[in-house]
Amino acid sequence: MCLVSKRMKMDDSNIYEKLVDYLTETDGRTNPADDEVKKWIHGSDENRKEYLDIRKIWQTVSIMDKSKKSNSLDAWEKVDHVIIKRQIKKNKIRNLGYALAGMAASIIILFSLHLLPIYTKTDSSVLLSTNWGDRSEVTLPDGTVVKLNSGSTLKYNFNSLLRIREVKFSGEGFFEVSKTGNPFVVTTPDGLQVRVLGTRFDLHAYPEDHINQTTLIEGKVELSTPTHKKLILKPGQIANFNKTSNRLDYFAGNPAHMLSWMENKLYMDDMSLKEVCTRLERWYDVHIQIKDSELTKNIHYSGVLSEETIIDVLDALCKLSPIQYKMKGKEIVITKNHCL
Repeated sequence: MCLVSKRMKMDDSNIYEKLVDYLTETDGRTNPADDEVKKWIHGSDENRKEYLDIRKIWQTVSIMDKSKKSNSLDAWEKVDHVIIKRQIKKNKIRNLGYALAGMAASIIILFSLHLLPIYTKTDSSVLLSTNWGDRSEVTLPDGTVVKLNSGSTLKYNFNSLLRIREVKFSGEGFFEVSKTGNPFVVTTPDGLQVRVLGTRFDLHAYPEDHINQTTLIEGKVELSTPTHKKLILKPGQIANFNKTSNRLDYFAGNPAHMLSWMENKLYMDDMSLKEVCTRLERWYDVHIQIKDSELTKNIHYSGVLSEETIIDVLDALCKLSPIQYKMKGKEIVITKNHCL
């Protein structure tokens, strides 16, 4: 912003000094030059605009003076000292304008920082998804580390207005939340919210499953359902949210078993064949069809699977139960083994 209009012509090059006197007179005194200043102000639209700009700056400086953040007289004297030192009236007027413009900009910035909220971060977002059969790890802008299991989607956004780290999540992931002082809120497709400040937890929340599971390793989390039921977890506790009944409860299990997917292991505690196949479909990006409905009801497994390939896993299951399989590409059909 430049206060000196290039189109304006003045006979009296001391008009700025007179404007200073005119604006400084707050105690009711009059100055012989006041009429001359008024006449100059109303002499043209350019002059009036110039005066209004200077008066706005002067008022800003005066406010800062009252709040003891700046001294307006000192500011003007410093500007005047620079002007005299240069000893050229034309440059003096121009430099006065530039100095005031710079000072006004600084004052306005200071007022903005003082009166408005200070945001140390800009809005930032991250969108990440993993395919079936893949896993990945990401470090979010706030320093949080997330390990994603197969078929998971994560969208992170920092809400600078509410000062909240917002995450929309589906699938399964292990979160190591960075302690920044801002709440970290994870929302699943079914409306379950997990609210933390700094902690480590596993969240199992695939949209097609009717149970979401949260396993807390460290810290504290608050779970909240769409119907406003709340539950606070302590380290070592596992919470189940039944999306059909809207029931939210917790039990004491083995958290290490819930995190075994990160080590390519599947811990089965009376796990049905159907559930095992669902896990395998996600891990290996295959489609498994169980031909006999009785197999899904009657066959359950307890133990741990740590085989590396889908064929190894299926061979192990065949040894543990009366089933057999046929595989063509990514299509797998499981039937009852009548020979056993």
